[in-house]
Amino acid sequence: MTRLFSDEELKSIIEAVFNHYKKRNILKREFHRFLSSKGFSDEDIEAAWFQAYKRGLVETGVCLVGTRPELVMFRPKDFEEG
Repeated sequence: MTRLFSDEELKSIIEAVFNHYKKRNILKREFHRFLSSKGFSDEDIEAAWFQAYKRGLVETGVCLVGTRPELVMFRPKDFEEG
């Protein structure tokens, strides 16, 4: 059964990942690697990624790493000017 994260849990997870990598875009594989190291299961990691997107905490997209497309997440606030 897929885990349902609270908004507070998701915000904490997202902050931890972005603080760890200190980047504006996080590759899905980086997200997975970080949460795996914290003891999350593959299913919980997928659920966290999807739920964070679905609740508007992050946006997702695709970028090229070399010649290979990779899924990424980013926070719109990191790209706002001001």
